[in-house]
Amino acid sequence: WGKSYLPRYLGKGQVASENFANAQWMEGQLILVGRFFSFAWVPIGHQVFFGRPSSELTLKMLKEAKEEELRTDHVAVMRDVAEKMLDETYWAEREMDGESYYVGDEEEGCWE
Repeated sequence: WGKSYLPRYLGKGQVASENFANAQWMEGQLILVGRFFSFAWVPIGHQVFFGRPSSELTLKMLKEAKEEELRTDHVAVMRDVAEKMLDETYWAEREMDGESYYVGDEEEGCWE
């Protein structure tokens, strides 16, 4: 890795047999490896590496999860619609009150 020292932090990691049978916590180390990190289960000599997903992938996965939730959970659909209606009502009431949404004296425009 091009380093003589990798920061390590003691902890516990969960291990299990196939189909998550016999799950248990085991001593290990969180190891920082540049922009990646790994967890090493010391007693069994097993190590896994992780990397951070790109912001594009993260947003895509969050959007897909929300879409899936809205397809399968009718309560989530109603909650989503109600939140949007509440948000619209909030801003419509502020607009009727004549409140200003300018950020400061120097900036023009308003927040939507």
